[in-house]
Amino acid sequence: MKKRVKIMSNQKTWASVSSLLNATVLTVALVWQVILIFIDQSGFNITFIQIIGYLTWIFSVYFGLVPMWVFKKKGEVVKGESYMKTNKLVVTGTYAIIRHPQYLAGILVSISITFWVQSFLSMILTAIVIILIYQWTYSEDKILITKFGNDYREYKRKVARLNPLVGIILYFIR
Repeated sequence: MKKRVKIMSNQKTWASVSSLLNATVLTVALVWQVILIFIDQSGFNITFIQIIGYLTWIFSVYFGLVPMWVFKKKGEVVKGESYMKTNKLVVTGTYAIIRHPQYLAGILVSISITFWVQSFLSMILTAIVIILIYQWTYSEDKILITKFGNDYREYKRKVARLNPLVGIILYFIR
């Protein structure tokens, strides 16, 4: 029994270290992308692509901010608590299309910066951001299964992780 407890403790420690490392690399990549907006003038500067970047950024704002309002309204959050402390699984609105809209917002911000800067370095950083955020959603799903149980498993089966196009198709198929 003691050996099992030690193994579980080691797994939790590794998960914490892995999560911290993931968060650090993700933050550094995003900060470097923001810095590139101001210092990297080596891009192609194709106006049409930059406009697509602004439109992408608008979608990122939507996916980043709407969950805060929706969780407060529909997640049965205790008054005065953070919007993240939901007591009810929210499966309507944006959450009927994708499970992790705020993570999608992070990906879209990174993509929009790449469209603005149009440099090779920004593309590499975007790839890193996408991989790390996608990996992070696996951990988030495990936490939410622990919190909401079979309701979340069923929700996970029906709703796309991060892809809004797949999410819309799945929504209309249901």
